[in-house]
Amino acid sequence: MSSDKSAEAALAALVDEQGMKAQAALLPFALLAFGVSLPVFVWVAGHAANAHWMGAAFGAFAVGWGAFYAVVNWLKTDAATDLRRRARVQVMAGLVWALTVAGLAAFAHFAGPVRETLLLLILAAAMVCVVFTATWLPSLLIVAPMAVAGPLIALFLDPADQPTARLALSAAALGLALALVVNRILRRQYALAAERERLLAERAAQAEAARRFARVKSDLVDSLSDELRDGLTGVAHVLAAAARGRAAPTRQQIGVALDAVNELLTIVGEAPAAAPADEPARRLRILTVEADPLTAATLRASLEQLGHQVVHTPKAARAVELARICDLDLAVCGDLAAIVPLRALPGGAGETPVVAIVGSEAGEAEAALAQGADALVRRPLAVPAVARAIADALSATPAANDRQVA
Repeated sequence: MSSDKSAEAALAALVDEQGMKAQAALLPFALLAFGVSLPVFVWVAGHAANAHWMGAAFGAFAVGWGAFYAVVNWLKTDAATDLRRRARVQVMAGLVWALTVAGLAAFAHFAGPVRETLLLLILAAAMVCVVFTATWLPSLLIVAPMAVAGPLIALFLDPADQPTARLALSAAALGLALALVVNRILRRQYALAAERERLLAERAAQAEAARRFARVKSDLVDSLSDELRDGLTGVAHVLAAAARGRAAPTRQQIGVALDAVNELLTIVGEAPAAAPADEPARRLRILTVEADPLTAATLRASLEQLGHQVVHTPKAARAVELARICDLDLAVCGDLAAIVPLRALPGGAGETPVVAIVGSEAGEAEAALAQGADALVRRPLAVPAVARAIADALSATPAANDRQVA
């Protein structure tokens, strides 16, 4: 509720500000209008019975005109940014004109034969005040009635001018009513303009927020890219050092590389490599058949990280011998030539689940499946892919997609 009231108060303040700005924009034209009307009034006043008082009347007019000119200049200064002070100054400036009109009406009241003509001219000057106060409601309600009051009162003081006075009163009332209608329309326009400015400010704020978000996102992407580049560089250095050695990579080297990979997975929001939930809790004895030392070392490290025991050989013939004499739970074959001899072993040895390591060629995967592989895993090896392939191969009832490449 309080927020609604504050919003309404802010809107009212914006509407008043727009009205004062519109009135200030019209003030120079008001000076011009009075300046053009002054010669006509002087010519008529020259035929007045009290023409000798015309100097005093126009002295007051000059003072009012000078004060009004000073107000127009003051509105161009920084002090005019205070809306309350500006409102008081603009109302006071309008009252100066209203008092000036009242002084001229007092002069015209004793003008003799040209009294009625002068009072009608002064009433016209008062209606000019009404026009120039129509843009801002407080000025219209305060200044306009005071401006038309002087000449109307003077007209009603002479019984002979009653018909003219009633006609003048009707015209003044109509002018004031029209001014109120115009003010109502202008206030609606001010409200629309204020709403438009508010929407533009909100859109500018949203655009700035979007730009800040884009900058933050860009910074995050740059930071993430730097971290990934550094991590991958470290992994590349470990693997390159292992590849340059004459012997197979050590478990420590592979472990460091896998730790770096897990850190990269953490950075990009993935969980570190771990055994899947459906993997058997017991420790498996797995035979690996892989001639490439780096792949063999990576495979061993991955399987040991998953908690399994590894028996490795680089040759297919040796793999068949190990499978014949060892109690194995699984075989992982990078050498596809070992699959058919393993399947040909008698008894339970020939039923050992087999995971085949294949490349990116579709024909190689089809050949491995045709030779009796239960699941496939592609190179380069990743711990999650190896774990998923083991789970697929060990499944008593293979799933519909268990022949997919891990």
